[in-house]
Amino acid sequence: MFSGLVEELRGRIDPVKAQLFPFLVLLELSDESLKGQVLRGDRPQPVSFDVPLPALTCRRGMPLEKEPLGDLIGDLLVRDKLLDGYLLVALPPDAVHWRVLSWPFEEMPEEPLDALRQLDPDLRLPFSLWESTVDLQPLPPVAGQPARMMLTAAPTAMVDAWVDVFNMAGVRLERLVPAQACLFAALHNELAEVDDDVLVALLESREEGHLLLMMRAGLPVFERMLPLELEPLRLELERCVAFVQRHDRAARRLRVLVSGSTELPEGLEETLGVAAEPISPDPYGSLVLKGLAAQEGWQ
Repeated sequence: MFSGLVEELRGRIDPVKAQLFPFLVLLELSDESLKGQVLRGDRPQPVSFDVPLPALTCRRGMPLEKEPLGDLIGDLLVRDKLLDGYLLVALPPDAVHWRVLSWPFEEMPEEPLDALRQLDPDLRLPFSLWESTVDLQPLPPVAGQPARMMLTAAPTAMVDAWVDVFNMAGVRLERLVPAQACLFAALHNELAEVDDDVLVALLESREEGHLLLMMRAGLPVFERMLPLELEPLRLELERCVAFVQRHDRAARRLRVLVSGSTELPEGLEETLGVAAEPISPDPYGSLVLKGLAAQEGWQ
């Protein structure tokens, strides 16, 4: 779904050389921390590092201190003897935005992205389509409905800034992937078994808050960062579920997935009417790293 977002990266590897260096370094980025884990073949190793970042090193997915950040990444990989690996990197959630689009005309153009930029619809993105790196993927057709596409976009300046960081680190960058794509890949089996009328809400605890990602029929429908404090979290989660179900009448049932050590407010399950199901990323350090490992075969 998100596979074409950032394909033309500087320093892409030679497939022949890749066979000589078979291990990958999975790196999860956020504004607050860096988390790295090695994947040798299909066997994940213990988390190599999970280090906090100084305040204002990154802000809303944008690396503000590129050189110190590059030095830190390079030093961590040198320390753990990982410089021969190739990096698969999950961009921070705030770095990428997504939309499900319905094409307004009978036929799809040969170059849908160019056509979309010419139309320049109000997608309520915090940046212009002309200044962004965009992936546009067709979605399975639905009888009686216009063609749909999944758009994922990040500011080109932000993508270039992260590429600069990894160039400064002196590492082999193979791919940048949206964190949302990693979560989808990590939940593939769970989502494949869910009926189309089930709204799946994933709640994942992070340093900056609780990430809420809601999905139905295999597609994202809502995403928001909720408060860390339990009582505000309860109120906001109830409001978000009610909002989505009010605007999506087909979402008649609810399923709540909780990642890792996420703590739920008392009484929330009774309010929502369903029991939360814990999802463990083991043997990976997080759901994002688990999903990132699945990106190896994406082209």
